[in-house]
Amino acid sequence: MKKLLIILLIVLGIYIVCRNNNQEVVPVSLNIHTDFNLEDYNVFYLDLKDEDINTLNINKKIPSSIDVISITPYVNPIYKDKIEPLKYSFVNNISIKRNINNFTKWYTDTINNTGYIDDLNYIKNNGIKILEMEVYAKGEDIVKLIYESNIKYKTVLYGEYNYLEV
Repeated sequence: MKKLLIILLIVLGIYIVCRNNNQEVVPVSLNIHTDFNLEDYNVFYLDLKDEDINTLNINKKIPSSIDVISITPYVNPIYKDKIEPLKYSFVNNISIKRNINNFTKWYTDTINNTGYIDDLNYIKNNGIKILEMEVYAKGEDIVKLIYESNIKYKTVLYGEYNYLEV
């Protein structure tokens, strides 16, 4: 009887210790003011001029839950007026990696046609800087992305960029 009582007390002690160590962490609620519903999907325009997002690190910076519609790359001012404004639309049914590879080929071919081939080595080593990105995503995914990176966004094509109000 004494052994049974000792075993029950040991089991009860282990249960109490395990229960206290496995308490759930409740996330802190932020008071976020947005002009869109967090549960709805919407088209967002992200201003990436001040961010270090390029074709080499886009997969690491932009989560897979966000669908990229199009990107606008940085164009060297030397030949900016010799080419039309560049905006590359992504294809829906292929991966983001393949879209980026297609975009890089298209961009380098466009630069090569201008005759300014000095930038091609830089692009090969450092990627193509992305200035703006048009994405389709759930509101809460956008809030998470721009809260972590402090990216400006807008929901209207010709509107003004805003920071997330927290």
